[in-house]
Amino acid sequence: MKFIKTLSFAFLGIILSVFFAACGDSNSASTDQHEHFEVEGWNLYWPDYSLAYSVYRGKVDEGHKELHVNANCLSEHLNIKFLDSDKKEVSGPKDDEHSLGWTVGDEKILDIEWEGGWGFHLKGVKEGMTTLILKVNHHDHADARTPEIKVIVDKVLNAEECPFQEDEDED
Repeated sequence: MKFIKTLSFAFLGIILSVFFAACGDSNSASTDQHEHFEVEGWNLYWPDYSLAYSVYRGKVDEGHKELHVNANCLSEHLNIKFLDSDKKEVSGPKDDEHSLGWTVGDEKILDIEWEGGWGFHLKGVKEGMTTLILKVNHHDHADARTPEIKVIVDKVLNAEECPFQEDEDED
């Protein structure tokens, strides 16, 4: 009888563990678990498809390790592509459960203007250097994140001097 009671408590414990398993537990046997988006790297591209930043398995590409924007200016659109375990580019999730998130080290230096989906602009606030961490948000946590990306905000320019200006008259 004692054995059956012990076995019942053990079984109940296992069932409760599976039931209350957090979304981040990738080994959970729950069939109601949310789909995670797992990536090994990130590529950020300018509109002309030139590489702006690249990181794979935590190692930043030395030729593309920092981003630049002028103070008082908006950068060109940056588009994100993700890298899988074979270093092949994949698009970001297209469901409503995942979204782009970010953390700016010093918001007095840099701001982000999200374009929807997996694209954004850097907005230089004032001269200086700060960091940016990009994230794939999933409900209340991040499925993936970049290491800190160094962002340099160069000298202040007047709006008409900015290398990139959005056309305000677009339909």
